[in-house]
Amino acid sequence: MRDVIQITTETLSLPSAEDRADAEAHWGNQNANDRYQTDWPCLNAVELLQPETAVAPPDTLTVAAWNIERCKWVEPSAELIKRTGADVVLATEVDLGMARSGQCHATSDLAASLCFGYAFGVEFVELGLGDANETIQCTGMTNLHGLHGNAILSRYPLYDVALIPLDAGGYWFVQAPKNDGQYRVGGRMAIAARIDTATGPLVLCSVHYESESDANGRASQTETLLHRLDALYGSVPAIIGGDLNTKGFFEAGTSGPQMLARPEPIEPSFAYFARNGFDWRTANTGEVTTRLQPTAPANSPLETLDWLFTRSVAAQAPFVAPALAESSDYLSDHELIGARFQL
Repeated sequence: MRDVIQITTETLSLPSAEDRADAEAHWGNQNANDRYQTDWPCLNAVELLQPETAVAPPDTLTVAAWNIERCKWVEPSAELIKRTGADVVLATEVDLGMARSGQCHATSDLAASLCFGYAFGVEFVELGLGDANETIQCTGMTNLHGLHGNAILSRYPLYDVALIPLDAGGYWFVQAPKNDGQYRVGGRMAIAARIDTATGPLVLCSVHYESESDANGRASQTETLLHRLDALYGSVPAIIGGDLNTKGFFEAGTSGPQMLARPEPIEPSFAYFARNGFDWRTANTGEVTTRLQPTAPANSPLETLDWLFTRSVAAQAPFVAPALAESSDYLSDHELIGARFQL
């Protein structure tokens, strides 16, 4: 397991084209992946930019979690976030220098549109153009930097920022589990930070679990996440949100009310959350949180994969906002979820 990373920088040091070409030449070698994870600065720091205007959090705030599927459409995505009134966005699957998302720094551009600060950490250095559809769509193009990761976007200053690895890394470099051209250096991770409120510290965490894992694997990632969060921040009030890839619910035919009331037999990760003082019942609706991609077959399953968890903070009015622009154009294969939280 990789160590927690607490180094922050205003600008990540980006891997060169030569670095990525070398990694492509050594694809499939675990030792090579481990060496890149140790040596590449972009995998060993968090990019942190504070909001231009420091504002103290009010008694209540709206926190959203969104797997933004690369963030290919920055401005419409920012407009959706604004419509929800979110003060904090726990974002997953955001690109930096990828052809599929116009080579933009999605987190930075999104934060600028919202007048937020942000903390961005790299989950993977992408060696290809993306999944099978993205590879076809970007034929003949190259990635400028090839970074893909998770972020916290916030209108309030972020402190004690940490990148929390959830696995040893290398799964997508050594095995290429989907066999769809997604060759990657790195591993699954979470981004965490503290904001200071009138009632004390509040920890925020954006997390993305392994999509090709099973329920026991997700439970193991939860155990790692919670152990490392408590080691970093103690058992203070906290909000965790993100894409947990809880596919067991669909496979078991679990209804929304059943997910909220008793998820543990299907997804034992929820037992770990409960054991560590986290609740999900008032912060989530139990509704489907995925959306069909435009190229997906019409009979593709829709699932509940995205969740918010809260400890020592009261949640109310949970919602699921469709991942659509005001023009009804598609933005992501995951809906934006959120709730109001009483500090």
